Amino acid sequence: MPVDMVRDAAVDVLLRVFERGVFLDVSLDRTLRRKDISDRGRRFLTHLVYGTVRHRVLCDYILQPLLEQTLDKLPMPIHVILRMGVYQALFLSQVTFPAMVHTSVDLAKKRGHAGTSRLVNAVLKKVPQTLDDVTFPSRDSHPVDYMRIRYSMPRWIVDAWFKEFGLEGAEAMCEASNEHAPTTLRINTVRTSVEAAQERLLKTGYLVEKRTPIPEELTLIEGTPPARSKLFHEGLFIIQDPASMLPPHLLEPKAGDRVLDMSAAPGGKTTHMAQLSGNGAWIVAMDVSAQKLELVSENLERLGLSGVHCVAGKGERPPFTSGFNRVLVDAPCTGLGTLRRHPDMKWRLKPSDPEELAAIQLRLLRSALALCENGGLVVYSVCTLSKAETVGVVDAVLEDGGVTPDEGPAWLDQWKIRPGMYRILPQKGGLDGFFLMRLRKGS
Repeated sequence: MPVDMVRDAAVDVLLRVFERGVFLDVSLDRTLRRKDISDRGRRFLTHLVYGTVRHRVLCDYILQPLLEQTLDKLPMPIHVILRMGVYQALFLSQVTFPAMVHTSVDLAKKRGHAGTSRLVNAVLKKVPQTLDDVTFPSRDSHPVDYMRIRYSMPRWIVDAWFKEFGLEGAEAMCEASNEHAPTTLRINTVRTSVEAAQERLLKTGYLVEKRTPIPEELTLIEGTPPARSKLFHEGLFIIQDPASMLPPHLLEPKAGDRVLDMSAAPGGKTTHMAQLSGNGAWIVAMDVSAQKLELVSENLERLGLSGVHCVAGKGERPPFTSGFNRVLVDAPCTGLGTLRRHPDMKWRLKPSDPEELAAIQLRLLRSALALCENGGLVVYSVCTLSKAETVGVVDAVLEDGGVTPDEGPAWLDQWKIRPGMYRILPQKGGLDGFFLMRLRKGS
């Protein structure tokens, strides 16, 4: 019997991730571009590889007692097939248990030999079919171990969240980080309205609905991600998480403003600021990578937005000294608020990363304040939740003096935790985790 083409493609994707350290989204995109797979197959492939990476600790926890040798002694293709099997058994209700076993055995025959196929058959027939059948460490007496295994998280991340948010809060963070993230659109209100865009999307087969308070957001409920659709190429929308739409709203760019986006690529927030200003602001989109700035230019052209000037430069040593009354610092960070979209990221991060990145973030924020004129606004944003990268950076700048917290629009108050400071937790409202601070430079 021939192997299942989609599952075989999933093995290729996961081998690149687990063996070579390729980013999951890059590995998946490479396979989707090279193979002729139906839309239904593409959706299943995406769920399968993302789910297997997302739950890899849990899969290994279940597999190890069923094996005579340690998992690291297995050939990696067989290890991948076993992980995929456990994920399907526990989380993909549309796959029957017998189908999971026999497709996995077929893959093991192709990727290994008769012995490995027998091993896969024997092991997967013994795996539990529901989470209720899995014996975890005690949630009460060993909460960090419980969450680390149940939600497949690095211990240091669970420990940090447990110390800051307690057991209930930390578990909610872990659970939200393992959810499937929907595709969300930011409607380009320079070219259309949210209502008109929703109607056109529905007519072309995309079921979308309004799910958040963020004005330009629509969430895809049914249909393939519309990045190849005619409406996308007409510039009616850009694909973007709703939480990352908040920094431009907090900065409030208006016609006549001189705006700097210090880390502009690939252009989601830059184009949003141009959109909010009605193409009336003078915006500098700066990024350290000139190549990535080409993506900003492409998005600007597709969306029909103007007034933006792309400049290659480092935020810590910018190629200008002043001239802006609004500056956005969307700083590089650990990305702990976006793990549902990038599950492989949690395995790339190190415990030292938050502190190391906080030092860079602080330099960028101080540079932004130096470039901002007196009376102007600076917004600092990161898609993470570690104390070092959020309140730690902001409090250090406040201690420097010369700036004060500044309140944003009233509709953002649902996320306000201190004057001018906003935090979006991923378990509340279905958004990515985010932190934002609005500062007014003293006059």
